[in-house]
Amino acid sequence: MTPSVKLTTHTSPDVPEDLERLLQAHLPYSFPLLRRLQHAKHKDGMPPNARAVVVSSGDVLGGDQLASARFTAAYVDYGGGPDTQMWLFSTLEEVEKPSDADKAEYRHQIEELVRELVRLGREYGKPTTYPGALLLGSLHTAVRSILIDLRRAAPRATGFYDKWLFQAKGFPENDAPLPDGMRWDTASLDDCRIVMSRTDIPRVAETLLRFQNLIIRIEDGTPIAWAFLGFDGSLCSLHCEEPYRRRGLAKALGAKLMRTGCGPYATDGWTSADVAASNAGSRGMCKSLNGEPHWEVSW
Repeated sequence: MTPSVKLTTHTSPDVPEDLERLLQAHLPYSFPLLRRLQHAKHKDGMPPNARAVVVSSGDVLGGDQLASARFTAAYVDYGGGPDTQMWLFSTLEEVEKPSDADKAEYRHQIEELVRELVRLGREYGKPTTYPGALLLGSLHTAVRSILIDLRRAAPRATGFYDKWLFQAKGFPENDAPLPDGMRWDTASLDDCRIVMSRTDIPRVAETLLRFQNLIIRIEDGTPIAWAFLGFDGSLCSLHCEEPYRRRGLAKALGAKLMRTGCGPYATDGWTSADVAASNAGSRGMCKSLNGEPHWEVSW
């Protein structure tokens, strides 16, 4: 495969049915992008300035060779921010030891995707949250390396994370009731503001409110533990306030929320969490939920 090979680029303001089917054929690596697109298609709708883009070495949409298709796809929202504005998946991620020909093919695809993103940015024609840039989330290290080599990515200081995967059928069963004086609930906007006060992740409370979530309240209504699943199906927040720790509440909360999943459109049972290698507490929690680390990502 050489850069002279003509590529096919599809750009759409909605989520093509064929793209959802194509990404489903490439689970689990396609999971973050698939969930973000499913959320847009089946729940909130595509934001007015969002696009789904697919670049391939042949026309993969509408084909019947889904599992063998080689492509790079993205969701991008120029009007989004400060939280993640873009998710990207390339079938390069599935290649354990890419050959020189593989690397050339996918570099060609990613270059073409970048050109299309630049075109869309000019078409948008307004200042973005991050001037001249987009916040690209949960990026596989193999794709990140190409973007850095192309001088199209500036890694954030947060470093690398392991992508932990979970299957709903693998969660430990725990139907024990909450301790007296505690109850399950979902988050309000005021709750989300409390959650945001406990983190430095670039996000606003109004966005957090749209995430699948579950909280534990005490009798006076105060939230003392919470869990949120992001648009991409990842466990983006799992927290228990200090006086209530070491009671198994966080584990019960995480398992209950992830077993429920993102909604009726997410029938494959997958959820995930991005955890730093140095975060022993979160890694231990993921192991207790029968999760396993599969690949490395960054923002």
